[in-house]
Amino acid sequence: MSCALDACSPPRPLPLAVWLTVPVLFTATVLGLLGAACLTLGVGDGTQPLSAPVFGAAAAVTAALHSGVPWGRRSQLRRIARWYPALVLASGIALSWLTVPDLVAIVIGGPAAAAAVALCVWEHQLSADLGA
Repeated sequence: MSCALDACSPPRPLPLAVWLTVPVLFTATVLGLLGAACLTLGVGDGTQPLSAPVFGAAAAVTAALHSGVPWGRRSQLRRIARWYPALVLASGIALSWLTVPDLVAIVIGGPAAAAAVALCVWEHQLSADLGA
């Protein structure tokens, strides 16, 4: 059975641990970038909301990468993984009342952005080394 999201799959199998960190890194990076932009431009009230749309985008990216993870015969893990993007979205809805000061958002988002870029570069180099 083919998935419409197969086109979004990485060129080589994506490790499960990396797939699980995608929504966390995505959300933290967006939060940090928003905080930095608001602080730099002097707009907003000095806080960033944990918004459901950002968590929704993180859930969509996680769902798109789902087919790139080698699940093998671990059917229980595969069933749990199908619900993981929904859990990310539900977390965003549950936390949408929470706000974070801009400086805290930058402190969280900066390392998250660096880690996300490092993971992308690392995965790209591994894919190139393996000839995928």
